[in-house]
Order: sequence, then structure tokens, then C-alpha cells
Amino acid sequence: MKGIETQNELALVCTARKGDKEALQTLLSRNWTWVRAVVYSILADAQDVDDVMQEICLRVITRIHTLREPERFRGWLAVLARRIALRHRQRRLHGPAQPADLSALAGAGSYGGDPADDIERRELFRRVLEAVRGLPEKYRQVFVLAHSGGLTYAQIAEILDVPVTTMQIRLVRARRAVRDQILEKSKHKVHGK
Repeated sequence: MKGIETQNELALVCTARKGDKEALQTLLSRNWTWVRAVVYSILADAQDVDDVMQEICLRVITRIHTLREPERFRGWLAVLARRIALRHRQRRLHGPAQPADLSALAGAGSYGGDPADDIERRELFRRVLEAVRGLPEKYRQVFVLAHSGGLTYAQIAEILDVPVTTMQIRLVRARRAVRDQILEKSKHKVHGK
């Protein structure tokens, strides 16, 4: 099935390069979630993601014809997304990283059921997001991509332009760091520190 999906994506890329807007729209929608994850992992700020995503779309629309190897579309898109996000972050910050605004994500929706369970889940979600935000960029990127859904380890490695084993090691370290930070904060909370 994966071979068919790759062939289908290759056909879409070739068609989009010739100016087919429907093929281009399909490509963008199929890859939207992980591209958004890449952007978020670089910016660590939900507020700016939409602006950067618009810029990425515009760049894909105006530059897809320059893609020399259609079979490398995801890699090309990943590099494009990273460059635009990094440029945006540089323009915005002009200095050290600022804390991310995770309030839009942490407060999203209700889980239903017992209100006490909802509060506990939201608090855990907030702590996980805070821990992810505190990760070094290379770990934050792999964590967000792995948990954005729909990507295999091979695809994540391609997007990050690293070997699969490197990606797996980074993911293990990222998950361990997130877990350790949550456990540490829980200890401090229990002991009243």
C-alpha cells in the first residue's frame, strides 16, 4: 500500500508541476499536518504558525515547478518549511527564544465526562506542552512530528534529513526528557515546592 501511496504522490507532484491546481491542493492537504508540526517545532509558538503556513503555501505554489526530483517532494517541502519558519523566528525574536504561547492548544475543547477528569487531563496536557516547549529544537522537532500523526519513522527521518536511527534516538531522548520533566514537576507539586 505504501508503494501505491508513493506512486500516487509522485503522480500528483508531476501534475502539480505542470500547473494543476487540484493536484497541488491535494498535495498540500495530505502533507499539512506534518508541515504544521515542523513549523510549530521551530517556532514553539502557536500564534505564528498560521502566518508561516500561509507563506509556505505561497512558496509551494510559486516554486513547485523548480522541484527537480519529484520523488523528493516531502524532503523539498520539509526544507522549505524549515527555512521559512527559521527566517520568521529570526525576524520575530532578534535574540533568545521566547516562551511559547500554548494557551490556544492547552485550552482547546472539552474531553466530556467527569469534570474532575477533564481538569486533570487538561493539566497533564499543559505540562506535556510545557515540557515539549523546553526541549532543544532537534528533540522538539522529532517529538512533534512523531506525535502529529500519519508519518512513519522513515518519513520523519526524511523530513529531518537524518538517518532513521538518529531520528529514533532523538525521539527516545525527547520522550524521556518530557517524562522526566513531568515527573519532576509532579514531585515538586506533591512536596509543596
